[in-house]
Amino acid sequence: MQRIIIFSVLCASLGLSAQSEPRYYTDSDVRQRIVNFNVYGQPTTMFRRIGSDLNGVQPEVDDRFLSRLNVETGFSADVHLRPLYLGIGVGQTWVNYAHRLSNDEVQSTKARYWSIPMRAGLVTQLSDEVSLEAWPTVTYRRAISFQQSGLNGSGDAPHAPSFWTAGIQVGGNVALTEYLSYSLMGVMDYGFGDLEDGTSNRAYTELPLFVGIRMGLRLSL
Repeated sequence: MQRIIIFSVLCASLGLSAQSEPRYYTDSDVRQRIVNFNVYGQPTTMFRRIGSDLNGVQPEVDDRFLSRLNVETGFSADVHLRPLYLGIGVGQTWVNYAHRLSNDEVQSTKARYWSIPMRAGLVTQLSDEVSLEAWPTVTYRRAISFQQSGLNGSGDAPHAPSFWTAGIQVGGNVALTEYLSYSLMGVMDYGFGDLEDGTSNRAYTELPLFVGIRMGLRLSL
């Protein structure tokens, strides 16, 4: 009987010690997310940079640029190729801006573009739920419509059929469930060409600069 009691006490102590030992996970135990699917909205405002000539001389500007709300919406997919994420998407961009001319008349421009954003991402996991992310981007935009009003009536105007931008998105991503998360990022996008293609009444080149935020939902598989 004494031997049975001693054996029972030993078994109980071994069971308790096994429960108290921490459990460690290897990389093979952790679920790896390979593909992200994103839907996003991107409100921005637009500024301009006046292009200089070949000698670096800035032209005289006699109008005032008026920034207005611009919006981009779309869908994108990212693939995890360590250590980077690589992504591509498709969407539409609505561009609005105006010029107040020297005679105080306002010339407004409204345009719509197809957009194809391409990006590479660096993701730092701060916790199980939160990550800090930086995405350098290059975007191609193709004009759908381009209208001006206020100068010579209203209607279609000469414009660049397409233009490229490059920029960066920096922000965070917060997990809502195991697969779904919410992202919020600051956005800066710099254009390499004049939207009006140098065909307006002004003689200088005007390069666009978009600044805003990007909000979206992400499904990670």
